[in-house]
Amino acid sequence: MYDVIIVGGGGAGLMLARELSNKKHKVLILDQKKDLLDFSFYTLASFMKLEDFNLTNNVVANKIDEVCIQSKRLASKVKSNLYTLDKKKLHEELLNSLDSEYVSFKLGVQIKKIVKENNSFTSVTDKNGNSYSAKIFVDATGTNAVLSKKVGLREKQYQLATGVEYNVKYLGNTNQIYLLLGSTYKGGYGWIFPLKNGRGIIGFGTIDDSLKKGLKERLHKILALPNIKKLVEKDNDKVEGGSIPITPVLEEFVLDNLVCVGDSVSQVNPIAGEGYKFIFESAILASKAIDKALKNENLSELKTYEDKWKDRFSSNYKRSKIAQERLNKFSKSDLLIDGGILLFKLRSNQKNLASLSGEY
Repeated sequence: MYDVIIVGGGGAGLMLARELSNKKHKVLILDQKKDLLDFSFYTLASFMKLEDFNLTNNVVANKIDEVCIQSKRLASKVKSNLYTLDKKKLHEELLNSLDSEYVSFKLGVQIKKIVKENNSFTSVTDKNGNSYSAKIFVDATGTNAVLSKKVGLREKQYQLATGVEYNVKYLGNTNQIYLLLGSTYKGGYGWIFPLKNGRGIIGFGTIDDSLKKGLKERLHKILALPNIKKLVEKDNDKVEGGSIPITPVLEEFVLDNLVCVGDSVSQVNPIAGEGYKFIFESAILASKAIDKALKNENLSELKTYEDKWKDRFSSNYKRSKIAQERLNKFSKSDLLIDGGILLFKLRSNQKNLASLSGEY
């Protein structure tokens, strides 16, 4: 019997496990992957403050001072304080921070069922029929939402924002990232993130289902644009990428003794498109509620996680959701995007930075 079983050993699951092991709770992490450092993409941009999450500069791929929002005709620069992060090093650091006396792993496990008896979940069962029991269960399975979809905390059918990217030779300012908008991107968006040692990431993403089948080809067309060729040079064919769920703003993450964190309940900020900062915060909020529930032997304490999340994020996410829908609509028009960039030029840097980071 474990105190907590976490299904999913990604960023949300590892952060939660770290916090719970620090509080001396016995945790089992189950994951269908055999290697927790095998990813579909290896870099990300984040506005997080490393010290807020007890992370070191070792996880930083590059420090970014400026965001350039660029359309076909205009550009607006926003002074910023963010990073491009090395995802592998970030996850390695989280793994190394876990107390092995309290955290165990079982990998290559595909969970198929969660069992409920007398208004409480008692175990999860894998595809081979093996059963794992705990006092509290956590779904941290990302977009797969293995448990949250089964119990109705997230709908089974939902839209995804999907992106592809290349690690390329980078020729531009190493302290500046680019957000690329306008009709060239057909309602999608592009990005360029500098890394270390003359490398960078260029990507293209969209929530438009009609564009998803041709993401790689669309990215190749972007690479051929004159203004892009000045910044990056493709020198390999290795494609990386991933998806995040696009749902209404969710506010219910707890059902009895099941707690959900991260993409399993769509906790990526809708406008920033950045998951890690917000998911890490959510995992820490969840850990505090789980700690109280275990110490007080009172599962109703788990609901304080939802309350704290709503206080911190709810109004932010609802505003971000409106902005996301507008951006998706406006980005197909160069005129509207140019108007938005002009607005950015007129506003204070502080307001622009708040909008970009999703911190209204």
